[in-house]
Amino acid sequence: MFRHVTSARCLTAALILSASLFTHHAYSQDGRQSVASRPEPLGTVQTVDPELDKILMAWEQRSTQVAKVKGEFKRIVYDQVFQTAKCAVGRYAYESPDRGRMDFAPDPNVKPDSPPAERGGVKFAVQADESKWWICDGEQILDIDPVKKEYSRVTIPPRYRGRNISDGPLPFLFGMSAEKIKKRYSMKLGSMHDPEKIVHIVAYPLNPSEQQEYRVAEVLLDPVNFLPKAIQLADTSGNKQTVYIFTKHERPSLEFLQSNPYKPMLLGYTLLHDKEADAPLDRESKKNDGILVR
Repeated sequence: MFRHVTSARCLTAALILSASLFTHHAYSQDGRQSVASRPEPLGTVQTVDPELDKILMAWEQRSTQVAKVKGEFKRIVYDQVFQTAKCAVGRYAYESPDRGRMDFAPDPNVKPDSPPAERGGVKFAVQADESKWWICDGEQILDIDPVKKEYSRVTIPPRYRGRNISDGPLPFLFGMSAEKIKKRYSMKLGSMHDPEKIVHIVAYPLNPSEQQEYRVAEVLLDPVNFLPKAIQLADTSGNKQTVYIFTKHERPSLEFLQSNPYKPMLLGYTLLHDKEADAPLDRESKKNDGILVR
């Protein structure tokens, strides 16, 4: 659903978790990914570990209690072909059931003389990423370039409004239905999982359209509030990864709500594309699947 926006790829690439727990543990000492196994064949009914099933139910329950939240995150686009690590900082906002926003800006800590980042025995040139805004107000999805003052718009058909956001630039953020996520992903608990400290879920998409977007996702959740600490996506080629590190989650203040982040002022901006969203390939699976970060 809404593939016009996700195909821009401006919100998806490879995030390096430099100096973070996730990067340290996501790779073994010889540089290989800890998640190297293949997903179950498409159409196979997976057997979910009882502990994981309990976690998914708790995650769903906690997510339904999130009415409004905002926060901050870091992202690095990590490209093994060009050997670059593009760094961005950002803010997000979410309001149940169908409004969300993610703002990306160049990481101010990246300088022309910044030392290369090393991962898996390979050095990557550190670069500041570009500015980009992604906004869904429940009626439309906006992909905005605030520097060039250009944007694209996808109108959501009335019959699909009022549902949880199902396609955006972030899988597994809020509102995930435990039953639906088990149908859409082959999952297991990751090597970092510690019930008292961190929830580590590894998920392989079973939907063919999602398999074209990424091969595997790893999610780190706070075991108390089930808000994300980090999300890592590996693309289908194996050459790119997108990792988001969430540095802050908080309830919006009254002032924040009054600014209405879902209705940006676009006076003077050029509209590049204006379309209506295509009908989802699988309507039933898209009804209650939460924000999908790609």
